[in-house]
Amino acid sequence: MYYIGIDIGSTAAKTAVFYNGEFIHFFSQPTGWSSLETAESILERLKESGIGMENSFFTATGYGRISVPYADKIVTEISCHGKGADYLLKKDCTVIDIGGQDTKIIEVKDGRV
Repeated sequence: MYYIGIDIGSTAAKTAVFYNGEFIHFFSQPTGWSSLETAESILERLKESGIGMENSFFTATGYGRISVPYADKIVTEISCHGKGADYLLKKDCTVIDIGGQDTKIIEVKDGRV
């Protein structure tokens, strides 16, 4: 089973692919004018690599997260940052997200934002 994280931000879309708990692939692309078209483009790019909806679980985040119609789960970017920082660092930390439209400072303590 593939686990796909899609972050459609206001200026760039990032896609991370995990398989059996291992990080295997990452790509990014400009978001463009339509988050929905970006989501469709991401799915097509994944399908070209043999990754489709039938063998994957998709989580969407970011400014355009509601524009990913095939997402199994939709999560705010603040929650994603907290979970990602806790997963990578395994300790309390501060995350600074400088995005295309705003900046967020997120404090993570005991795995929670």
